[in-house]
Amino acid sequence: MKRNRILRLAAALLAVTLLTAQAAPAALADSKKDNLQQNVDQAQQEYDQAQQDLEDQQDSVDQAQGQVDAIQGQIDSVKSQMSQVYDSLEETGAQLAAAQQAQAEAQAALDAKQAEYDETWSDTKNMMNAMQKMHDGGSIALLSQATNLYELLTFSNVLNEMNDKCQTMLGTLEAEEQELDARRQEAADTAAALEAAQTALQQQEDQLNTLQGQLSEAYQQADATLSSEQADLQAQQQLTDELKKKLDEAEAQLDAYVASQNQQYSTPSIHCSLDFRCPLDSYGSITTQFGGSDPWGRGHNGTDFSAPGGTPIYAVADGVVSVATSHYSYGNYVQISHGTADDGKTYATLYAHMSSYVVSVGQSVSKGQVIGYVGNTGEVYGKYGGYHLHLELRVNNVRVNPLSYIPH
Repeated sequence: MKRNRILRLAAALLAVTLLTAQAAPAALADSKKDNLQQNVDQAQQEYDQAQQDLEDQQDSVDQAQGQVDAIQGQIDSVKSQMSQVYDSLEETGAQLAAAQQAQAEAQAALDAKQAEYDETWSDTKNMMNAMQKMHDGGSIALLSQATNLYELLTFSNVLNEMNDKCQTMLGTLEAEEQELDARRQEAADTAAALEAAQTALQQQEDQLNTLQGQLSEAYQQADATLSSEQADLQAQQQLTDELKKKLDEAEAQLDAYVASQNQQYSTPSIHCSLDFRCPLDSYGSITTQFGGSDPWGRGHNGTDFSAPGGTPIYAVADGVVSVATSHYSYGNYVQISHGTADDGKTYATLYAHMSSYVVSVGQSVSKGQVIGYVGNTGEVYGKYGGYHLHLELRVNNVRVNPLSYIPH
């Protein structure tokens, strides 16, 4: 009896030892994978922040560019107005010169007509004076010289005609003089109006020159700001590219490790028949296709099936669990290695955003076995997709479209 108890105790210790020996590598593997995953998570967060900073900086550049464009538009408008003012000044100057010429010509004609009038008036006065003298002192002599009445009347008529002609000539000259004066005044009024218009245009020109100077200064400041913002954008782009490279390297290290883990569980004894099943018995819709974009603008490497929270998730084929952990983006997720198919390629599936999983690393699972339940852990947020299953299929560790292999 005592010997049997000893044997049972030894068997129990051996079992514990074997379990511990099996669990130790898995624990170490999980620890290494967790460290690699933390590196990816940290790199992803830094890259996401850099992307956001890049977008913000691009907004700053766009705003600065808009300011430059707006000021340039104002400068172009001022230049157009100045061109119109220059044309108006040139036209007004030509019109003013013509009006001043017309005024000068009218004044010269008026002066000439005034001289003619003065000369005619002088001749008329002299004739009138002579006639007056003849009337006052020589009327008897005139009468005595006349040989007959006809001569006397003819002489009188001649005097009257001469007087009438002088009066008519003086009246004509006076009318012509008035007309010339009116023309001179009209030309003077036109010249005055054009001078006023010219002064107003010159004032407008001065204002536009001042405004152009102010806009040129504002443009220089805005252009300097734009150059600074563009330099910051270039620096941010460089930083973002470096962080993307860092993220790619971290993901490559993680993928390489996962691939090695998959290889560990892809022994020749695990054969993939490619006879896959749908991971859900029912689902609402496919919310995001493979190759599309997620809500953050990143490439989508799987297929999303919407389903109520708690819906059972099934292994699509026989295999061994290579990953069962939590991830900031995937949330709770499981990866299963399905081994090597007849085509010589290895196959693995990944199930993400689970509310919980019920398998562990190294565990063999059968096609149709429950491995977890639909949730919304990780980067999901109710505003996009809500509860759903994110399914990935990897062939030779390269993500491919799951719907090309798995019924849905």
